[in-house]
Amino acid sequence: MSLKMRYDVEDDALMIWLAEGKQVDHADQVGQAILHLSAAGEPVLLEILSAREFVVDLVRAAISASAEQAPAL
Repeated sequence: MSLKMRYDVEDDALMIWLAEGKQVDHADQVGQAILHLSAAGEPVLLEILSAREFVVDLVRAAISASAEQAPAL
């Protein structure tokens, strides 16, 4: 599967296409993520709102997790 991504600076939204060429039928939103689905319920597009904040939080969580797993010296 080849993913296509686009960041919209004005809207601070990150769009990740999961299935290009498929028609969006409906969408479900949880927090700042919107998952657009086909009529068959297949994921077509993942839209992340407030993307800057999301990425910063994701990086912080990854750093924190790796620090917790690091062996004590």
